[in-house]
Amino acid sequence: MMACVNDELVVYLDSIDERLLDYLDEEDELLPEVVKRLRYYASALLEGTIRPAAVAEDWADWFDLVQAFVASYAPEEIEELEEAAPLMSDEVEEDTVVSEADRAYLAAVGLLLDTYPEMRLRE
Repeated sequence: MMACVNDELVVYLDSIDERLLDYLDEEDELLPEVVKRLRYYASALLEGTIRPAAVAEDWADWFDLVQAFVASYAPEEIEELEEAAPLMSDEVEEDTVVSEADRAYLAAVGLLLDTYPEMRLRE
């Protein structure tokens, strides 16, 4: 099963922008440091300690990587939350705010990112 997920992740990242492949390890999995950083920004957005525009400025790839992670690893319920989250579908502007739908999505993504190390070991 893991080879299939690896392939999906690589294809998804490659289709967005080839430079995003730099975030993968030799097994085509997200580097642990990348997962920690994804989690940090998801938590900060959820807590309201950082604005979406600041995330886009600090690490513009965050939005694409989170979507790649969800597309590759998340159950369908999280993908549905993503579709309802304006933050993930709109261009981030200076005045972009985190909606309740965004909060539900970020909470689910945070939980999934927390389980990623164990998920890799099981598969």
